[in-house]
Amino acid sequence: MTLPPRHLWRKFHIISGDPGQCREQAAHQLQGQDALWVGANPPGGFQGTSPKQLAQYLGQEVQQLVFDALDDLDPDALAIAAGLVQGGGRFLLLTPNLATWGQQPPSRFLQRMARLCQDQKPCDTSPAGTEPGETLTQEQAQVIEALHKTARGHRNRPLVVIADRGRGKSSAFGIGAARLLASSTENILVTAPRRDATNALFRHAARELEEAEYSKGEALHGRAGLRFIAPDKLLEERPDTQLLLVDEAAGIPLPMLEEMLQHYHRIAFASTVHGYEGSGRGFGLRFSNRLDKHCPQWKKLTLHEPVRWAAGDPLEAFIFQTLLLDAEPAPLTQLRRLEANDLDISLLDRSVLARDDALLEQLFGLLVDAHYRTTPTDLKHLLDAPGLTVYTARQEDDVVAALLVAREGRLPSSQHPGILTAQRRPRGQLLPTQLACHCGFPEALDLGWERVLRIAVHPRLQGQGIGSRMLAQLAHDAEARGTDLLGACFGATSRLMDFWLRNGYAPVRLGQRREASSGAHAATLLRGISPAGQALQSRAQAAFQELFPLQLGETFSKLPPSLAGRFFQGQPGGTVSVRNRQILKAFAAGQRQYADALGALRQLAIADAATRPVLILKLLQGRNWQETAAAMGLPGKKAVLQALRATVSSWLQQHPQEEERQNQAFDISQSQQPPMGV
Repeated sequence: MTLPPRHLWRKFHIISGDPGQCREQAAHQLQGQDALWVGANPPGGFQGTSPKQLAQYLGQEVQQLVFDALDDLDPDALAIAAGLVQGGGRFLLLTPNLATWGQQPPSRFLQRMARLCQDQKPCDTSPAGTEPGETLTQEQAQVIEALHKTARGHRNRPLVVIADRGRGKSSAFGIGAARLLASSTENILVTAPRRDATNALFRHAARELEEAEYSKGEALHGRAGLRFIAPDKLLEERPDTQLLLVDEAAGIPLPMLEEMLQHYHRIAFASTVHGYEGSGRGFGLRFSNRLDKHCPQWKKLTLHEPVRWAAGDPLEAFIFQTLLLDAEPAPLTQLRRLEANDLDISLLDRSVLARDDALLEQLFGLLVDAHYRTTPTDLKHLLDAPGLTVYTARQEDDVVAALLVAREGRLPSSQHPGILTAQRRPRGQLLPTQLACHCGFPEALDLGWERVLRIAVHPRLQGQGIGSRMLAQLAHDAEARGTDLLGACFGATSRLMDFWLRNGYAPVRLGQRREASSGAHAATLLRGISPAGQALQSRAQAAFQELFPLQLGETFSKLPPSLAGRFFQGQPGGTVSVRNRQILKAFAAGQRQYADALGALRQLAIADAATRPVLILKLLQGRNWQETAAAMGLPGKKAVLQALRATVSSWLQQHPQEEERQNQAFDISQSQQPPMGV
């Protein structure tokens, strides 16, 4: 009996040596059959594509594929390519001589790859005893049934389906959606980071609906339809739908997913756990908290059985091993209370790291869990990026925290004119160029910087001060290295802002556009180390304090007030004049109308907005009464006015000494004025 493709392993060969001979040998193995050739200059007769363009093949399957890494190796493209080959197909990896690969120019990543390739045996056979099964696996059938319940059953019970690549989650979504459409006139919407990511979903839906009209991003069946919509457009237009399907959810920023969750009451998410776009495991850890908060009766299904190839496929195992797609943090067997000062915090030799697979897996697993998207290319950067410093915190043999820092700054004066006129943007110089070009401090180009790229603490040990202890060690070492400033740039959330503010970092800029990866505005925070660095931090902080209240009324008018307030914390703030204090007193007592107290209220908002959201919403962001009431959960204008008066009254009570001191100064100044008419 001929086994279906999903019950077969992929044939897998590594061909290494002279480039010309490798390509000739690969062409000979293919024996004139069709194949996709990934790399530069494919031999005649083969369909070719570059690694950068490979993403356009997502959702497709090929019988044979050659991945040409003779000139260069793109880790993300390698992960994508391996997932395109169906069971029973052939995958050929072409590499330079394994004995010298990665030596010139030196690359720890390629040297590790060469070592693992030398240990890999060719695979030409599939396991014995496999038997063909049903078209759908039992796990896929469970997903389809769960989709039906999500669409037709109780509201606010989202479905979350997670799996590694090749487990058939997209096909199950497509078939499940088609069966719903077959008995309905309603529409189903699909969203994903890119439309191409939904190709498999739509293809399976069209196969299930024999009379459907199918095109990219759309399958129509009578009056019902399955349509793709981009995440940003979905949240902007909020169209009605019977069911919202979110494919590759780990590639969509969490704030956007949470907004979908709050608006749509029938929604299903699918996410890859270990994939080329970055692990979905970190996504799962964070998103489950949001689901518990908004929809405690949500349902999770995990697909384990491969659909496109047989279990135990050697190619899949090789890709997981070399690119660490399934890297996990240290498996702590029990919760431990760690004293941060007792941890062994030290610099890590990356040459040692590249040779120690267990250590590398623990470290990379931490980064995967702690950050939104960690791709195979991040593994290459971890091992090879110039100017990178890696700290680890260890407890016995376990890596429990990591800190990645990049050196920046002290740019040659010959580069300054091009940078300041935006004609040149040197790579790896984010902080000095940002301070020079966007904040107006050209002296930043002359100073030495260290930028925190990533900080990760084991998920079972967070909240114990380990991250703060590592930043303290960094500050100590940076001073010894002669560094002027430390800095970080990250997607701003209230939780992250609180962490960096506690550790002595001050905000100096907030990016105007939301980042595609995090869905948040990028915040830049600094901590001066040397006297010159401290002086620059102080000047940049003061400039931001002056600018940010104005930006709140324009660019950041929709920024959550709780987050906006964080950017006022730690700032010197302003003062409220004696005259405006008297106006505020009258306003709090109901003796002065809002419009007549606007100047005083705005001065108070700038002086002390950190913990007073109503001042941010109404006075700095300029929201109307209805928007302000909705944001604060109040019934309307009258309630907002009451909140404003109560806020002003509270502030006056909390600052009695300052008020008395200013009143005394006011009395003295009045007594020194000459009599009228003199």
